[in-house]
Amino acid sequence: MSILSSNWTIKLADYASKSPKSRMLFLGDIALARGVGGKIDQYGNDYNFMHVKEIFEEKSAVIFNLECCLTERGEPWEPKPVLMNGIEGYLNIFPQNVNYVANVANNHFLDLGVFGAQDTIDAVYKKGMGCFGATGSYSESFEHKVNLPSANVSLIAYSPAAHPFPANTEINVSYKSVCEMVTDVKKLRMTTDLLLVSLHQGVEFCRYTDKVSRKRAQALIDAGADCVICHHTHVIQGIERYKGKVIFYGIGNFLIDIDTKAMPNTKYSLSLDFVIQDKEIKEIKVIPFFINSELQVEYLQGKDKDRLEQEINWLSSFFSSAFFVQINYVLARALWVKLHLKSVANMCQRKGVVATIRYYFSRVFIKLLNK
Repeated sequence: MSILSSNWTIKLADYASKSPKSRMLFLGDIALARGVGGKIDQYGNDYNFMHVKEIFEEKSAVIFNLECCLTERGEPWEPKPVLMNGIEGYLNIFPQNVNYVANVANNHFLDLGVFGAQDTIDAVYKKGMGCFGATGSYSESFEHKVNLPSANVSLIAYSPAAHPFPANTEINVSYKSVCEMVTDVKKLRMTTDLLLVSLHQGVEFCRYTDKVSRKRAQALIDAGADCVICHHTHVIQGIERYKGKVIFYGIGNFLIDIDTKAMPNTKYSLSLDFVIQDKEIKEIKVIPFFINSELQVEYLQGKDKDRLEQEINWLSSFFSSAFFVQINYVLARALWVKLHLKSVANMCQRKGVVATIRYYFSRVFIKLLNK
C-alpha cells in the first residue's frame, strides 16, 4: 500500500465531531545565506516567499530548520568547506503574525563559533520566534513547548550530523548518543500530550535511508515520540509508518542556495501540515514545493508532482521488505563512502595533508568527548 494517497495525506486517526482542531506546519531546510541573502538584499523581504505566502496562514505554529548562523562577528572554528552565514535582518522574509519556531540542531549552527551561535539564538528570540535544538548555559533552547487548544506539544531536536564544540562550552548544538536521546524522550513523554522530534542525520544528497539513521529514528518512536522528522540529506527520502507513528527520513530544502543544476533533487521539499485534535495527530497533509532558478519557493504541480509522488512511494516501499531494505542500506553506505572520500580529497587540495589529518582527528576526538 502506498504511503501517500492521491491527495497527499497520511491519515492516522478519525476526527471527533466537535473538538477544536489545530494545525502545525513543518518546513524543510532554510538557509538565509549566500545567494538567498543576495536576493533579499536586492529585491526585499517579500521576494523569496511571494508565491507561497498562504502556506503560513491559519497555522498555530510554523517550524523550520534554520540551516545557517545569523551573525556579523565570530570566526570559523574548523576548516569546513561550506559556511552558511546570514544576518539577523534576513529573518524579516517570514510573513508577520505567525508563531514561528526555529530548529537550530544542525551542522551549520556553529559555523562561526560561540559568538555566531549566540548571535543566532539572540536574533531568533529578538524576532519573537521560538527556538529549540541548542544546549548549554547561554540559553534554555533545547526544548520548545507549543500549547494548542487541542494538545500541548513539545518539540526537541538532535543533530548526529553536527560538529559539536568540545564539552563544557556555554552554548552548543544538541548532540547526544542514542541512549541519551531515548532517556530524554522517555522523560519528556510524561510531561506533554505530543512529542515531535527532529533529527539532523543521514547521507547528504542521497535518496536512500542508511541503517544507522533508520534505527535511531525507530528507537525514538519506541521511547515515546509521536513523530520523527529528519533533515540534513538536502533531498527527499522515504516515509515509514512504524508502530502507528510516522517517520519522515528527509524532507528536503525549502529555501537554500544550492547547485540544483548539478543536483536536481535538491530543489524539492515537503512541507508537513499536522492536523491535531484531542491530543492526537489525526492526519498529516504533505505539500510539495520546489526552489526556482531565482531562489523563490513555488508549489510543485502537474507532472512533476505526480512523478515525485511515485518516487516517494517507491522509496517508502523499501521499508516493507527485508530484502529491499538491505539494498537501501547498501546504496546509502556506498554514497556515504564516495562523499567522504571526495571531501577528504578536496580538503587535502585546499589545506594540505597534515591539516586534513588534524581536522578529521579533532572531529573524532570532539565527538568522543561529547558521548
